[in-house]
Amino acid sequence: CLLTGLIWNNPMRIDSVFTSMKPYISSVVYRLSLLVWLIGFISVHSQTLQYSVELLGINTGDMVLKKYTDANGLLRFSMNTSADVNYFFGRTTASFSSDIRYQQGKIIYAQAKNIRDGKTGRFSYLKCSSGGCDVETNRGKSKIGVPPSWCIARLFFEEPLHQTQVYSEDWGQMLPLKKIGPGRYQVEIPSDKPNEYKYEGGRMVELITHTSIGKARVLLKP
Repeated sequence: CLLTGLIWNNPMRIDSVFTSMKPYISSVVYRLSLLVWLIGFISVHSQTLQYSVELLGINTGDMVLKKYTDANGLLRFSMNTSADVNYFFGRTTASFSSDIRYQQGKIIYAQAKNIRDGKTGRFSYLKCSSGGCDVETNRGKSKIGVPPSWCIARLFFEEPLHQTQVYSEDWGQMLPLKKIGPGRYQVEIPSDKPNEYKYEGGRMVELITHTSIGKARVLLKP
């Protein structure tokens, strides 16, 4: 065939062909190795959890949380929630977003924002240094003496063994945390019923919280 004739009539030796191709092969192998390393790095240093939000027994939205290491080597958590509720007196839409950054096991930055029916409600902004943290919320400014090590978003990824306080991105303040049973914890909420977190195998599988409309459940998706 044509290919056989070309090889037979070509004075160049086969081993010479492979020798000339070595730089190209090495480059391809290097790129493939780098790609495999990047995929492994991302899978190890990034986690995503997805939850469904139920209000009055009806699925009203979703919650997505991410835990990852950014390009600056900072551990970061993010939470994004959206809900669309039709009830007896009308309809309401709500969303929540937060971004928390850690360095050496302590929070150095956090911000969160609630939007309801297109209007910004509660918000918080925290920035920490070795001397403590400055906090600004829709209610005013305050300080936290020691940079926190736990935040609400972290509760979704880890069971808070031996913890008694947690920083609430939503409220912009430290809230009491206590264990109420095997794999069950409560976080005290200002002027409201406590939120309850349920864990199985170290993962948060159910959150029970309370709204102006009624009780809501946040359930880990399969």
